[in-house]
Amino acid sequence: MSERIQALHALRAFEVASRYGSFTRAAEELALTQGAVSHHIKTLESLFGCDLFERRGPKLRLSPSAVSKLVTR
Repeated sequence: MSERIQALHALRAFEVASRYGSFTRAAEELALTQGAVSHHIKTLESLFGCDLFERRGPKLRLSPSAVSKLVTR
C-alpha cells in the first residue's frame, strides 16, 4: 500500500478517535482492531513529531500539539 493511502487511513483513524475519545470506539466504526487504530495514530505522531492524544485511562483527549498542528489548520 502506498504511503499516501496509509496516511489517509491514519488521518481517518485520527478523526474518528478524536470524535469518540476512544481507540476502541474508533476501531468499531472503522471495522479495524484497536491495535490497528493505535498503529495509525503512532504513524501520525511519528510524522508530526508530537503526541496527538493525552491518554487518561480509557479516555483520550486531543493534546495541545494536536490542536495547534492539525485542528487549527
